Amino acid sequence: YRGHADREVRRETMTAFFAALRQYQHALASTLNGQFKLDVGYARARGYDTALEAYMDKDGLPTSVHDNLISAVNANLEPLHRYVELRRKVLGLDDLHIYDLYVPMVAAAEMDVPYAKAVEILPEALAPLGSEYVDLLVHGLDPRNGWIDVYPSNDKESGAFSASVYGRHPYVKMNYQDSLDDMSTLAHEYGHAIHSALAMKNQPYHNYRYVPFLAEIASTCNEAFLSDHLAANAADDAARAGILAAELESIRTTIYRQTLFSEFERAVHGFVEEGTPVTASLLDDTYAGLIRRYYGPGFTVDENDGMEWAYIPHFYYKYYVYSYATGLSCGLAIAEQVKAEGQPAVDGYLAMLEAGCSEAPLDLLLKAGVDLTSPEAIAAALERFDRTITELAEILEIEM
Repeated sequence: YRGHADREVRRETMTAFFAALRQYQHALASTLNGQFKLDVGYARARGYDTALEAYMDKDGLPTSVHDNLISAVNANLEPLHRYVELRRKVLGLDDLHIYDLYVPMVAAAEMDVPYAKAVEILPEALAPLGSEYVDLLVHGLDPRNGWIDVYPSNDKESGAFSASVYGRHPYVKMNYQDSLDDMSTLAHEYGHAIHSALAMKNQPYHNYRYVPFLAEIASTCNEAFLSDHLAANAADDAARAGILAAELESIRTTIYRQTLFSEFERAVHGFVEEGTPVTASLLDDTYAGLIRRYYGPGFTVDENDGMEWAYIPHFYYKYYVYSYATGLSCGLAIAEQVKAEGQPAVDGYLAMLEAGCSEAPLDLLLKAGVDLTSPEAIAAALERFDRTITELAEILEIEM
């Protein structure tokens, strides 16, 4: 209902939802505080100064990777402020609230994509990655080769997933129902699958399984190439606008929003580590302050918006959400490098995929030309976001 076409339905939905959470704010704050105390306790028991240091170290990463993400995104908030203004103008509103963020900004790119059609489109979209990658993709997409379970069936769980067992080809679970979103999900899952296949081909068992920090890069890189291909070959401006709007939402929710979550998580762990009592009002003030800063002066923060912290389950996963933002940023940065540099960028990216976990994660990323201890990759992804805002505004004839 938060994405309903009727604004009053959206407003009533979010008002009622946050008001319900507000009734239990002290219990919810105590629960979250307990989780963060546990994180800090585990870290200190193992000799770490902070929970951030402990949970980054499990993937062999310095805390600078997490802190660099937050710094780089904060240095590039202006495009998000422009996005808020574009959304407000497109929806014809005087002001923009949290309940206006999830209604489609423009009509979605209506596209009926049977599986047979997707099997034709994806190799074309991923052609910049070279023949080895595309040949493996084509082989894996053919259900006769055993990689994929395509359609929904009785007792089959929803969603999509890629799994691998060393010595066998990857396995992809889909619930394909002929939509554009299904094709995008297919591209995403085959990023995981081909990453696993290349790592298994080139690494012994103990080095093939890549760490979670790297897991979302190949999947989001595939999606970026698909989005570029669809936009370049859109039938008309309406279809192109829908594709561009979907990409903007992906970046807003995956880079900006997940980084906001990460900054909130770092702040609250800091309260625990310094002995500050964590109360519902402190959590509200911290979260609402982040919303104001991230979305800018054109965004209206309502009385209970700060309660959004209370229903984000990832805050219980110990510094996990940042990897969504870094994964998409790296995927977009690599896609841009491949377009700009051609084969050298492709070779570096494939070398990273083939390496599994044979080297430290940051060293593997450097093979693909990405350094997450500096702001360039994050900035490149957000520059793409800014360019897409301008392009969509031009198509919709909105003055920015």
